[in-house]
Amino acid sequence: MKKFSRVLASLLTVAMAGSLFAGCGGGGGDTGNAGGSTGGGAASGTESGGQASAGANTNTGDAIMLKWIQIGSVPQNNDAVIAAMNEYSIEKIGIGVDISYLDWGVWSDKVTAMINSGEYWDIMFTNGDKYTSGITLGAFADLTDMIADAPGLTELVPEKVWEAVKVNDKIYSIPTYKDSSQTQYWVWDKGVVEKYNIDYENIHTVDELDPVLYQVQEAIKAGEITESQYALTIASDGINGFLMNYESPAVPALGVRYDDADLKVVNVFEQEDIMNILKHMHKWYKDGLINPDAATTDQGPKWNVVSSGQGFPGSEVSWSTSRGAECVAEPFAGPLYSSTSILGSVNAISVASNYKAEALKYLEFVNTDETMRNLFAYGIEGTDYTKNDDGTITRAENCYSPATYSQATYFTLYPVAPNEPDQWQKVEEWNETAVYSTMFGFTFDRSNVETEIANCSLIMDRYKKELYTGTRDPEEAVPALYADLEKAGLDTIRQELQSQIDAWKAK
Repeated sequence: MKKFSRVLASLLTVAMAGSLFAGCGGGGGDTGNAGGSTGGGAASGTESGGQASAGANTNTGDAIMLKWIQIGSVPQNNDAVIAAMNEYSIEKIGIGVDISYLDWGVWSDKVTAMINSGEYWDIMFTNGDKYTSGITLGAFADLTDMIADAPGLTELVPEKVWEAVKVNDKIYSIPTYKDSSQTQYWVWDKGVVEKYNIDYENIHTVDELDPVLYQVQEAIKAGEITESQYALTIASDGINGFLMNYESPAVPALGVRYDDADLKVVNVFEQEDIMNILKHMHKWYKDGLINPDAATTDQGPKWNVVSSGQGFPGSEVSWSTSRGAECVAEPFAGPLYSSTSILGSVNAISVASNYKAEALKYLEFVNTDETMRNLFAYGIEGTDYTKNDDGTITRAENCYSPATYSQATYFTLYPVAPNEPDQWQKVEEWNETAVYSTMFGFTFDRSNVETEIANCSLIMDRYKKELYTGTRDPEEAVPALYADLEKAGLDTIRQELQSQIDAWKAK
């Protein structure tokens, strides 16, 4: 593993969003996002649930039924799995659940609308800005004192992870303890690597990647590679998460570098390492190495010669399954613990819930009971998967396959073959090697600059797709971007962010 300090000019990929996509039918394991787009699945704009009710939850007999808002498409075999989950959890703790799935393309807008309208729910998956804005709006229950009543959670989740979800020293969510540190990989098609003797294990920076992309493009021109027309095929978010070096709690244009002891807020796109990435992207775009429709494409292709992905030991299994071709991967950044990496997946309890204590108990149960956790993640044994003698499982074709990263911990999951039986132990050990961002534990209170953030976000939306994909020359676009952002209130955000960081640092 190369040390994080060697990737100062790396192309970095985000988390978030990164989700766990189960490899049904191919024996793949659950890993982070392997492509260039955030999230996954088709953004069909649908909202569905297993047994979801439109109004408040109900008390069925002696069992409390909670309403849980989750992200993603409705999984195959969902109704049967929810029924099995409820049968088991009601027997064990007297609590069941109705799950409403909000598809990838509508989740963000829909949860905002639900919070603003006061629609009833008990538990909600949330992340990043949605989490902090929900706290600002008073939508999430303060769990600080209640956590003592969930000893299973306090024993499972490390203290540092709890620190990352605190806002004003209060806990408003249950963090999903998994690959909570962030590690970024270059993910390569194994066949291409072997055919062209690509030394992928020694490619970490864009400068090191550059000549290899040109080599690949020549092979494409010669008709030797036919699966793609471009050495680097990307979607409108470019190289997923290339801003990982900077914590940007307000807008991407402002941030603090992960290793800056002075915690100085800077213009991120003007920094030498980020500008180097943007310049390479523009050069590759002009030279035809990047697909010309990148800025207008919301989701990247299934197969790539190379892409970036957030992952952990064993992620190659799922990447290979999702691509339909064997992959090899090399970490080029991380593992890094940051508030951003941990806030990629948390579950909050509604301040208006009639069953706050029961919701916390249910989240504790899902995280700590092995049978329940694997039922929620993988579905029904014998239908959705089979157990192997070594403790791993093999997924069935067209199996139940939710966004596992948004549910609960990984560390009570069965590994998915051909991952090793000790896969999750290795991931937990990987977390323990992570470097901590100097901003770790800081949470930005946006309430004083919500209007400026909204205005600057609109400006970012106008620029980012062309900037991130290399479509536009960064030496022209970046100055124009910051000029427009300053008019929209960027300096006000900068001052507020720096003031809060300075106060936090002084504690």
